[in-house]
Amino acid sequence: MITFGIHGALGKMGRAIARLAKDDHRLKLAGAFDINAGLTAPGEGIDEDVLFTGVHDKVSKDIRVMIDFSVPPASLEVLGFCRKHKIPLVIGTTGFSADEEKIIVEASKEIAILKSSNMSIGVNLLFALTQMAARALNNRNFQVEMMEIHHGRKKDAPSGTAKSLEKIILDSMPLDRNVTHGRSGLVGERRPDELGSFALRGGDVVGDHTVFFLGDGERIELKHQATNRDVFARGALDAAIFLAGKTPANSHGLYTMAEVLNINL
Repeated sequence: MITFGIHGALGKMGRAIARLAKDDHRLKLAGAFDINAGLTAPGEGIDEDVLFTGVHDKVSKDIRVMIDFSVPPASLEVLGFCRKHKIPLVIGTTGFSADEEKIIVEASKEIAILKSSNMSIGVNLLFALTQMAARALNNRNFQVEMMEIHHGRKKDAPSGTAKSLEKIILDSMPLDRNVTHGRSGLVGERRPDELGSFALRGGDVVGDHTVFFLGDGERIELKHQATNRDVFARGALDAAIFLAGKTPANSHGLYTMAEVLNINL
């Protein structure tokens, strides 16, 4: 059984991970960390015998891997915490700046880090299918558009998953790397080398992502819809099991969900 910790334990994802872990015989929650620990009671899945505290207060020597779902500043703090204590880290937080991404990559030389914008099995299959389609349709006069929908409380746009899809497409097709996010104010026809990406926000949508490959007389739509956050939590638990005991991935940087699922990207 693998003992693990959750950083951002009082967030929606943290609570889902703790709840699902209780029924997963492979794992045992040993520590729950959150900036608001002490201000509110732990949620479902965090038993009385589980260390529940702010991340810098103390560390349980039993924690073999940490899962982080928080916000970038807090995520970088737990990164330093894990770096100090040599704890492998699963990062599900999104919205990092380019400089923050570099800090994470640098830390991956010292500890094993798995970072993913989306940890659901279905979305990571969507990544693989998008890459397959983009490579097959390269130079075949197909235009590519993307659309994502999330609840109105989401703080970043485009979503981290949308950014991952953008990168996969741009790495597979000779398109302008300046992605068009919306077309307000643009005049003229769509450019052949353009990649359009659109973010919709509202309601309680957990996460929808669609990639359109649009040709003359035909189109292909690759779509994933998440109806609850448990799909991300289950993926995070699988990632933690994969990462526990791993050494830094010096040869290729960060570990990915593709490696967890044995998907070749």
